[in-house]
Amino acid sequence: MNRKWITPVIYALIALAVFYVGIKLTTDTSAFLKMIIMTIGMAAVLYGAIYFFFLRNRTGSLGSRNEMKKYKQAVKQSKQKYKAPPVIKKSTSIKSQAKPSPFNQKKRKRPNVPHLRVIEGSKNKGKNRASF
Repeated sequence: MNRKWITPVIYALIALAVFYVGIKLTTDTSAFLKMIIMTIGMAAVLYGAIYFFFLRNRTGSLGSRNEMKKYKQAVKQSKQKYKAPPVIKKSTSIKSQAKPSPFNQKKRKRPNVPHLRVIEGSKNKGKNRASF
């Protein structure tokens, strides 16, 4: 029930503000524009000061900077690890030679990857869907 009288009051305040702006704009335009520019400037200075002293040093922004630094370092290491060997341009005389057989090349040994492992278990036993 309290909201019934709040809405007309808000509309009346908005109407008075529009009326005041219209009167100020028609009677003293230069002072009105000066006031608007000073208000915008003061708001920008106030926002800049609040941002500089309080918002900039929050842990969230520092955490994201550190995370970004760690991410860039990981990308750099990954590029170094998986760097493709340099491509050597073959001349036409090398093409005429026979290719070496694949049996002469050494077999590559797979590295032991510690984060991957086989979990032993009976793979024959499946879920009985009819029991559900």
